Amino acid sequence: MSDTQTTAAAPELDLILTPLKPALIDDSRNTLDVLVRLVARGNAPVQRTPLSLSLVIDRSGSMNGARLAAAKACAADLVGRLDAADEVGIVIYDDDVGTLLPLTPACQARQHVGSPLANLDTGGSTDLHGGWLAGARQVAPRTGGKRLCRVVLLSDGQANQGETDPDRICEQVRQLAASGVSTTTVGLGEGFNEQLMTAMAAAGQGNALYGDRAEDLAEAFESEIGLLSHLAWRDVRVQSGSATSRWRMLNDHTRNADGTWTLPSVATGAEAWACFSVPMDSAVRAQARSRQGKAFHVTVTAADALGQRHTFKASLPSLPVVDTAHWHAMPADELVSRRLTELQAARLQRRARQAVEDGDWTQAERLLREVEALAADHPWILATVRQMQTLLAQRDGMRFGKEMAYASFRMNRRLTEADEGAVFSELLESSKAAYLRRKGYQGRSGI
Repeated sequence: MSDTQTTAAAPELDLILTPLKPALIDDSRNTLDVLVRLVARGNAPVQRTPLSLSLVIDRSGSMNGARLAAAKACAADLVGRLDAADEVGIVIYDDDVGTLLPLTPACQARQHVGSPLANLDTGGSTDLHGGWLAGARQVAPRTGGKRLCRVVLLSDGQANQGETDPDRICEQVRQLAASGVSTTTVGLGEGFNEQLMTAMAAAGQGNALYGDRAEDLAEAFESEIGLLSHLAWRDVRVQSGSATSRWRMLNDHTRNADGTWTLPSVATGAEAWACFSVPMDSAVRAQARSRQGKAFHVTVTAADALGQRHTFKASLPSLPVVDTAHWHAMPADELVSRRLTELQAARLQRRARQAVEDGDWTQAERLLREVEALAADHPWILATVRQMQTLLAQRDGMRFGKEMAYASFRMNRRLTEADEGAVFSELLESSKAAYLRRKGYQGRSGI
C-alpha cells in the first residue's frame, strides 16, 4: 500500500481513502479530489441476511401478452431462488390493488404460487403508488434489524391512478427506507416514467433496473436477487470530517438529516464508493489547522447480517504542499481518475437526456461528443456512447431518454467489483455477477 492512502480494516470490510494526486497546492483554482472505497473482500464466508421480499407487479392493460408472461416467469424464478429462511409476498395492481400472495415462507411460497401466477391477467390503469405502498406494508412489520426488507416494484406504464405526484411518492419511499423498508424499481418497455422510477430507487436505497423488451426482464430480476443473496453490509452511512466545511460529495448519494450520506449496500467481493472534493487552498488550511495534520477523514457505520452496527474510520495522511508546476507534473491515480470521469460523464448524460426531451437533438449530439472525448481512455463509457449515438441517429427519443437516465444513475451509484480494473470486454463482464456487470446498453440482456 502506498503512503498516499490509508486503510481501516475490520473483518470483511476495508475503508480506503485515495487522493487523485498525493500532494496539495495553495491554489483555489484546483481541487483536492478523494475517492472513498468500502470494500467487502470475498475471502471469508459471510452469513446471509434473511429476506422479507414483496414483489409488486403491474397488471395494467399495457402488460398484456409477452410482458405479463415475462413478469410471471421472473416472479416464479425469483421465488424458486429464495433461501429457506426467506419469505416473500406478491402484490398486483392496475386501477385496484390486490394481494396475490401474502408474506409467506419461501418453502411454502414455492408450493402455492404457481396457480395464482398462472391465473393472473391484465386489467385497467396504473395505481403505481398504491401497489408500492401495499408491498411496503407487507414487509414493514418485519423490520427490526435481523431481516432485509425490500419492495421490488415492476411497472411498464405511467402512474395515472391514486397518488401521482413524484415528490410526495418519493418522500414516502424515503421515509420507509429510513425505517428499514428499501425499494428497488424495475421498468419494462418504453412507456414507464424513468424519472419517477429512478427517483424512487434513489430515495428507497435500492436499485434502478429496466428491461427494454420482455425478454430483457429476466436479467434485471437476476441482478436483484443475486445482490440480495450476497450482501455483507447494509444501511451504509458515511460522515465526512475536516477543519473546513467546503467539502462536496460528487456522487448523487442521498443526504440524510443527520449530515451523513447513504451508500449502496455492499455485497461480498464488491465495493461501494464515493468521491469528495474541496478547493485546494481550503485543504491546505484544513490540514494546517488539524491537530493530526490531516485534511480529511471519514466515519462509516454499517449493519452486518445480524443487523448489528459497526463503525469504521479512516483519514488521509498528511500531504506535502508543493508548487504548481510540481503538482501538475504528478501522475493522477488511475482508479480515482476513472471514477471522476464516470461522474462527469453521468452529468453530461443527464444534460443530453434533457436536451432530447426539449427537442434539441443538436445539443444532445454535442453533449455526447463531449462524453466521447472525456472518455477516450474509458472503454466502458465509450461502449455506452456508441449505443447512444445509434439511438440519436434513429431519433429514438424514448429509448435514448431511458438509456441516459439509467446509465447516469448507474455511473453515480453502482456497486463495483472489488478492485475493478479499467479493462472492459464482453467476455469479462459476462463472467461477473449480474449486479456487477458494466453494460453498454442498460436495458438489454447481455453486455
